Amino acid sequence: MKRVGLDVWIQLIGMLSIVGSLIFVGLEMRQTQQIAIAGQVQARAQMQVGRLLTGLEGNLDIYRIWNTNNYEYEDLNEDEKLVAGAIHAWKQAMLENNFFQYSVGLFAEDYWEQTKGRIQNWYDQCELRPAGQSVSSFQEHLNSLPDNCTQ
Repeated sequence: MKRVGLDVWIQLIGMLSIVGSLIFVGLEMRQTQQIAIAGQVQARAQMQVGRLLTGLEGNLDIYRIWNTNNYEYEDLNEDEKLVAGAIHAWKQAMLENNFFQYSVGLFAEDYWEQTKGRIQNWYDQCELRPAGQSVSSFQEHLNSLPDNCTQ
């Protein structure tokens, strides 16, 4: 049996080190890409939220509608229903963003547990429920929730 020389072992260790380094760099690049995509999603959500909230600024009646427990949708006049719809759309943008951040691992588990309840409460507003306007992954999550509007 032929004995392997020290230089062969050094070359093998060197090659394994290079392969390990490339794997590490690849993982770092993937993480950087996820963070960049999450940043883009966050920026789009911020633009959408800004657009939605601009028309609501300076309107003191909004605070009555802002808390969904303080009104019955049927009792609102047409202007108040528009405000309720804008607030609901704002919440959708925020919740979709939170969902995406969680799905790529950038949202802490304890915050996610709290957010899941908020998503269910938002989704339970039957009169304001969007008709499939969500990003497909978020829509799949919504479809998995109990549907409290089918009564």
